[in-house]
Amino acid sequence: MPFRLGKLQDTERPVVYRTRAYVFVAVSVLAILIFLYTNSLIRRLEAQSATLSRSIAGLCATATYEARENEPLRVIFSELIEAINFPIVISDVRGIPIAWKGVPVDVVPDDVSHEEYISADPANLEGSVYQEVVAFSAGLDEMHDPIPMTHIGDATVLGYIHYGESSMIREMRYVPLLELLAFGVLVFLGYLGFRNAKLAELRSIWVGLAKETAHQLGTPISSLMGWVELIKESARSGCPAAEMADMTDEMQRDLERLEKISLRFNQIGSIPKTKRQDLVVALRDVTDYLRRRLQGLRRNVEIVEDYGEVPPVEINRELMEWVVENLVKNSTEALPDSGGRIEISTEHSPKDGSVRIRVTDNGKGLTPAERRHIFVPGYSTKRKGWGLGLALARRIVEEYHNGKLYVSWSEVGRGTTFVISLPAN
Repeated sequence: MPFRLGKLQDTERPVVYRTRAYVFVAVSVLAILIFLYTNSLIRRLEAQSATLSRSIAGLCATATYEARENEPLRVIFSELIEAINFPIVISDVRGIPIAWKGVPVDVVPDDVSHEEYISADPANLEGSVYQEVVAFSAGLDEMHDPIPMTHIGDATVLGYIHYGESSMIREMRYVPLLELLAFGVLVFLGYLGFRNAKLAELRSIWVGLAKETAHQLGTPISSLMGWVELIKESARSGCPAAEMADMTDEMQRDLERLEKISLRFNQIGSIPKTKRQDLVVALRDVTDYLRRRLQGLRRNVEIVEDYGEVPPVEINRELMEWVVENLVKNSTEALPDSGGRIEISTEHSPKDGSVRIRVTDNGKGLTPAERRHIFVPGYSTKRKGWGLGLALARRIVEEYHNGKLYVSWSEVGRGTTFVISLPAN
């Protein structure tokens, strides 16, 4: 999620919306494909039922349809349809059932004697054992046209096959709806999870930014308070004017630092202005400040500068200095208490038209897991860290300067190298 405070900027809306659109389209296509496959499967099962019914019709016709007078043949027909898993009724030309399966009646074909079959009157089945079977077969005919039974090469109709749907097919008709419902639930749960994750990330960013603000303002404010007390004490003791001037100069530098910090935070959430300028000049200024700060903290840290010749680049100086400060701060915290070395260097790569800033330390290095998550908002390798500095630095480089910030090398116990790559053209 692109980092901003407040509403999304116009430049990031397309990215967010495209991501959501891709997810929605992918889920929709998957749901449609499964829906079509399920319907195709149902149609194949229906076709299989129809084919089986036609085969039975042909078989019955080939058997010369002697079941009207042949009791053993009726038994064979009954056994033939025993394995069928869908409702089926075999009737003669009069409409009198000979055999049936899957019909919700209490009578089975074996319960009907040959005499009852012969004496059945199609016009008057009231009270007959066939009444419910005939009524059920009429319902089957509303779903599928009855299949006539004929001899091969003879169009004479000997009887009809009435068939319906199996319980499996009826149940499978609800499967596409259940699938769509399941996909809907998954999409909803995914949305809730995505939303909660982003809200948690945003909360961590707010907390981190508040702490970062306090941290950034704390140093110059504490320094100013110290200078004020020193000036009061010096005034009471008659301090020479030259010393007072030195103290006010230091206060002026702290005030300029406060102004710079205020300008940095003011540009978060808006599109900052950039201009083509000498990158090395900006790096020297921020390095001088960092050296003074580390000396004030009594940290034995050596900052080495190795600036190669680079062309001017399009940057926002205040924000780029902030990025370098964050990288140096991260490197300083990775050094042991005894101190260490941090090298800041630049190089120009005409091949890909980029200018690179490298910040290398000889600290504790990063594990593979830490390297994968080091730029994630809220992630920190320090117990009291809030995990915002590097995440904010990457977004400043990538969103405001169209560059890249990444770890090019890190080895546990030996150190880490961060690289800022900026377009030089």
